[in-house]
Order: sequence, then C-alpha cells, then structure tokens
Amino acid sequence: MLSYMLDLRLIQAVRVEHYDDHNNRLASGARFVDGPQPFATLNVSTERLLIVDDIVDTGETLKLVCQAVDDHANEIKVAALYIRSNQKHTADWYWKVEDEWVVFPWAPEN
Repeated sequence: MLSYMLDLRLIQAVRVEHYDDHNNRLASGARFVDGPQPFATLNVSTERLLIVDDIVDTGETLKLVCQAVDDHANEIKVAALYIRSNQKHTADWYWKVEDEWVVFPWAPEN
C-alpha cells in the first residue's frame, strides 16, 4: 500500500523480534529473524530511506534496523503507527503515543 501511495519501486521488508511467543522481551535483545544482515544486497546509497514500523516500544529494534541501513542511505526517516512515551529511539512521524499493550489485527493469537 505504501509503495503505491508514495510511488516507490524499491521495498525491502525485514522481520525483527524483541519479544518471544509469550510477549516477554528476549534476553539477547532485538534481532533480525532472517539472519544478521538482511540489507546486504540493498543498494540505495544515494537515495532517501523510509523505515516503517507498527510500534516503537523501547526503540531497540528501530536502532538495530537504523544501524543496519546506515551505510545504504544518505537520509533515513522513520514512520510508526504508535510510539511509547519512554522510548530511547523514536520515529520522525507517528500517529499516536500509547503506553498500554497494543494488540494488532495481524498479530498471531496466543
């Protein structure tokens, strides 16, 4: 949907996890699910990059992704649906500050 709305041709989706299946934070911290460097083949060194997240909780997953793409873009911006009021790394744009647990319609049922 964002690709069409923003007229973007290059989209890269990655999965980062910071919680286990029981909604407990991982002791190891945030990590990429599909390997340590999903952006290894990304070649956007002269373009702007938009990172989109559903929620910025502590900001650790956002920090991980931003560090991974830092060498691939001249300008990095972040958009999120929700942010927490006490996150360490935040979005440039967001819809709402929410400190309660958010259940997204696409989340698996536990």
